[in-house]
Amino acid sequence: MKKIFLPISIFSALIFMGCSAGSSNESVSENIAIEDTTAANSIESEETDTNTGATQVIPPVSFNGVIIMPPKMSSTLTLTMGGSIHEISVFEGDYVKSGETIASLKNPDFILLQQEFLTANAQTEFLEKEFKRQERLVSEEAASEKKFEHSKAEYLSMKSQLEASKAKLTLLDVDTDELLKNGIKTYLEVKAPISGYVTNMNVNLGTYVGEGESVCKIINKSEIMLLLTAYEKDLAHLNIGDNLAFTVNGIKDTTFNAEIISIDQTVNTENRSINVYAKVKETNKLFRPGMYVNAQLNKNM
Repeated sequence: MKKIFLPISIFSALIFMGCSAGSSNESVSENIAIEDTTAANSIESEETDTNTGATQVIPPVSFNGVIIMPPKMSSTLTLTMGGSIHEISVFEGDYVKSGETIASLKNPDFILLQQEFLTANAQTEFLEKEFKRQERLVSEEAASEKKFEHSKAEYLSMKSQLEASKAKLTLLDVDTDELLKNGIKTYLEVKAPISGYVTNMNVNLGTYVGEGESVCKIINKSEIMLLLTAYEKDLAHLNIGDNLAFTVNGIKDTTFNAEIISIDQTVNTENRSINVYAKVKETNKLFRPGMYVNAQLNKNM
C-alpha cells in the first residue's frame, strides 16, 4: 500500500509546481508588458513635450522709455540782452504762435542801442551824400583827390557802424524799419521763436533775467518722439525702420505706433544700455514730454 501512495504524492507535487511556474511566467509577462507600455507612454510624452517646446512663440522684444520732443520742435527762450521783467503776456500751458510776445523787459541799454542805430543811420545818410558830391567834383576835376578819399573813408566807417547796430537790434527781434518809422521803444519785447505750448516759465514781474538766461520753453507737439532703453542683447533685433507698438501710462486701453529712426552708437558702461529713438506716427493731445511708455517690436507691420 505504501508503494502505491508515494508516486501519487510526487505527481501531485509536480502538478502544483507546474501550476506555480505557469502563474509566475504569466506574472512576469504581464510585468514586462506593463513596463513596455509605460516606456512607450514615456517616449510619447517626451516627444509631445519636445514638439510643444519647439513650437513655443518667443515673446517680442520690449523696451521701456519716455516721450520726448525732437530738438527742432522744442525751443528754450533765452535772452540776448538782460533786463527786469516789465510784463508777462502768457501763462504756462498757453499756446502761442511764432513771433507772439511772451514778455517785455526794461533795460536802459536797450534804449541807448536804439539811439545808436538812429544816429548812425542819420549820419550815414549825410556822409553818403557828401561822398557822392565829392566823387562828382573829382570827376569834374573841381576837388582834390585827398578830400574825396577822406569823405569816402568817413562814409564807409559810419556805414559799418550802422550795419553793426542794426545786427544787434535784429538779434533782439527788433524791426529796424519799424524803429525808423515809429521811433524808440521803451521796453524790449521777448517773442516766441516757434509756435507751441509755453512751459517751464521761470520768471515773474520784476524778476531780473541776465543775458543768456532762460525765460521759458516752448514745445510744438505736432511731432513726438520716444527715447527707449535697449541693451546689448537686443541689438541683433533692432534695425532702422522697424515698427513698434507702444502704450502710455495715463492713456488706458490704447496702443500707438512708432518707427525706429536712430540707434545710438555708444553703450552706457554702467548698465550696458543703448538709447533708441523712434518717431511716433500718431498725434494725441494727451501726450506730454516725460510720460512713461512701454514698447514692443512689431515685425508684422
